[in-house]
Amino acid sequence: MKNDFSRQAEKLDAARRALMAPHPKGETQSFVTAFQECDFALHHLDVNTLEDDNARRWISTIRRLIDTTGLQDPSGRGLWYVRAEQMSLDDKIEFARAVNELASWFDRAFWRAHP
Repeated sequence: MKNDFSRQAEKLDAARRALMAPHPKGETQSFVTAFQECDFALHHLDVNTLEDDNARRWISTIRRLIDTTGLQDPSGRGLWYVRAEQMSLDDKIEFARAVNELASWFDRAFWRAHP
């Protein structure tokens, strides 16, 4: 059965919305929420099923920027919180751009499968 990408479209759209407006708990929480949504979207996705180099590149960017390997969380806030705090402005821009582009890509892919 052909993948319809509904889960990816939904979760990446939620990640994109999290990055759009100021979060009542601050910018860091916006990124943590977006990290969670991206993780849900990409968790079981086999990138080998994607025929688009751009989509694979955006996925790689997102996975790289939410990676918490080697991070420490002595305060117990959560590794994604630590990761979000450590991101440079360029990282934040790159992440937001990849989320936006990938959300749009999956949305288009979903609607192509469901005309």
